[in-house]
Amino acid sequence: MINVIGLGPGNSDYITKLGETLIKDSDVLIGGKRNLESIKDFKGEKIELASNLKEIVRYINDNKEKQISVIASGDPFIYGIGKYLSQNIEPENLNVVCGISSLQYIFSKVHVDMNDLYITSSHGKTPDFDYVLSHKKVCMVTDKNIGPKEICKEIIKRSLSKTVIVGENLSYHNEKISIGKPQDILKIDNFDMCVVVLLEDY
Repeated sequence: MINVIGLGPGNSDYITKLGETLIKDSDVLIGGKRNLESIKDFKGEKIELASNLKEIVRYINDNKEKQISVIASGDPFIYGIGKYLSQNIEPENLNVVCGISSLQYIFSKVHVDMNDLYITSSHGKTPDFDYVLSHKKVCMVTDKNIGPKEICKEIIKRSLSKTVIVGENLSYHNEKISIGKPQDILKIDNFDMCVVVLLEDY
């Protein structure tokens, strides 16, 4: 059986007990460098996941007799590895253990419900901002190219009234959550990869 396990937003306290048990019982652990480093005292084999997705799938399909766990940040099915693996591995061989996503985490921190939420991402693409900003409640996983400042500029360009919430390093010791109007967020110096929430009437 192949497990796909969400590790939560970052801090190891947010891994589910089921996820911890499956990881411990695995023969092979596959994941990004930072994710592998976060799993301490693992006795089996570790394989780093980067841009080698086809090789990883080939390895998994050739080693079905082993207990393999693929670990991912957040929830594997929210802009994660889950979609790719589910398209390339037979469903009967796949066990997905959802994790707490960075989206869930930030909404819990600012005490806002996730009802009627539009979820999207700017990873490797330019969003259709007319469509994205037409929603009353949006959560966007961003990258280094299109992040909080670029989003705020698009809001200002359209003369829209939005409250912007930016979450950085969520669940880690250096977590930072900034809340303000687009003009306020533009005054903050540097952002890396963040989660951005856009709200009307906040």
